[in-house]
Amino acid sequence: MTAEEKADKDNRNPPGCLDTGYQFELKALHLLPEAAGAKQSLYFFFNTLPQKINLYQMRDDESSRSLYLNHAINSRQWAALSSSEKEVKFICTVDDPRLRYGRVVDCSQSLKICEYTTVKYGLNNKGNFWLVKSNSRNAAVREVVRYGIIPAMTM
Repeated sequence: MTAEEKADKDNRNPPGCLDTGYQFELKALHLLPEAAGAKQSLYFFFNTLPQKINLYQMRDDESSRSLYLNHAINSRQWAALSSSEKEVKFICTVDDPRLRYGRVVDCSQSLKICEYTTVKYGLNNKGNFWLVKSNSRNAAVREVVRYGIIPAMTM
């Protein structure tokens, strides 16, 4: 298998992870966990860029009591987020030495997103947190399962 074939295989959605539960608007990413499944959702993010991408959470008054979910995903790597919020919004940036938080890029051109809509959570694994920091697709799925969360296949 060539390096290009391996890269193409690694950027496909994990089995059962659907292209749903999110939308892009004005360069930002809006996650909508309850749109296609249960309130507690599991999202996988793939960074399509040749450099690290930063995700900065955009919050409104409603989510002022929760922690920020800011995150960085390395080039051509996957990350996984578990969320139970009604809506989670991110702005995407890439590093720029002249700008403190980086240069804003269009999330729709930089990320590939999918959602597991029927996830089986253990009693202690609910809430909003990053399960996988930055890894290959298969390693990301293994990390989620090791956490005790089963990304169930939809029929």
